[in-house]
Parts: sequence; C-alpha cells; structure tokens
Amino acid sequence: MYNGLEMTNCRSFGLLLAALILLSGCRTGKVADRSASTDAGQYTATDPQSVVQGETIYTQHCAVCHGVSLEGEADWKLQNPDGSFRAPPHDAEGHTWHHDDAQLIEAIKRGGERLPPDIGGTSNMPAYEDVLSEDEITAVLDYIKSL
Repeated sequence: MYNGLEMTNCRSFGLLLAALILLSGCRTGKVADRSASTDAGQYTATDPQSVVQGETIYTQHCAVCHGVSLEGEADWKLQNPDGSFRAPPHDAEGHTWHHDDAQLIEAIKRGGERLPPDIGGTSNMPAYEDVLSEDEITAVLDYIKSL
C-alpha cells in the first residue's frame, strides 16, 4: 500500500514521463509539409532546411529595410515625408502577423504595387515575384516565423 507522499511522487513522475514523451515526439526532426495549411491560411509547420535558406534570402533581400533582427525601420508607424510607409518590423511588435500567409506571400511577390490607391500612402517595397521563387518566398516566411 502506498502512502500519500508516494502517490504524489508517482503521479508527478507519470506527468513528467508523459511530458517527456510528448516533447520527444516534437523533436524528432520530422516536420509536416509546409504546404499543408490551416483554415486561417497559415502553414502548420516549418522545415529546418527552409529556415536556413530563408535566413540567407532574408539577409540578402530584406534585412536592409526590415532590419537584421526583424526590428523594422525606426518610427515605423509614421509615414516618410514623401507619403511612403516605413518598413515594419517582423517581430511581435509589427503588424505582419495580422495577415495570413497568402497575404504575406502576395506582399513579397507584388511589393508596394499591391496597395490600393485609397490606403493613404505608398510603399517603396520592391516586388520579388521575378526575383524569388515560391519556395524561396516561403523559406523567408519560415525563417521569420522561426524567430
């Protein structure tokens, strides 16, 4: 017969074991195909190789405006004197994550030209549709999400 302390320790051990089993399943290195999406249009998983590729692409094409650490331009909520929007951060402080992946992919592909004329400003973001492949664009999103 177990006393109360032994039962508590047994339950704690069981919970710890269950948590470790769940965590080990998450760390197998196997990831879902990033083309699988949820109803909200978000990718359900990222591929570690895609994250590495995305970091390289982000550094080459995006960091100059959006920052090496995803910090965006200073005072990014203010417009420039010419009426253009400043590059927003891609961290939790920015508005990037208010958009689903389909909108983010369109933003990368079409750049500033995607904005409707009545939005109240312009964007100097270049279009990357003819520069980056669909997989490269997705890799950039995978990299940003990984941080």
